[in-house]
Amino acid sequence: MLQRPDESHAIWHFWEEPERRFAGWYVNFQRPYVRTTVGYDTLDLELDIWIPEGSDWQWKDLEVLDDRVREGRFTQAEVDEVRRDGTRFAADLDAGRRWWDERWSDFVPDPGWEAPRLPAGWDAA
Repeated sequence: MLQRPDESHAIWHFWEEPERRFAGWYVNFQRPYVRTTVGYDTLDLELDIWIPEGSDWQWKDLEVLDDRVREGRFTQAEVDEVRRDGTRFAADLDAGRRWWDERWSDFVPDPGWEAPRLPAGWDAA
């Protein structure tokens, strides 16, 4: 995942196994990360954009936002804001503007990396 400070979206990238073929970019609209004593917190805002490799982008979960207002999970103002953010982001995509370096699609983690240990109390924060 790639995310810049104070932005309400993150860019995820996906590969298909086992040959690790790049599948595409995923724009996850979410609250900006907030540092906590054990890491970072954010909140998924439901709206997403999928950009499959070699194809046009597409909305994901646009239709569920009104449901989330009815359920009381988000206010109408929050949904209106995430829709505005999504519309601005989609306009950038249509104009060929992406802030991330597409060479990230070639990223391969070092096979020697070990999974980090979670700090004590991570599950109680």
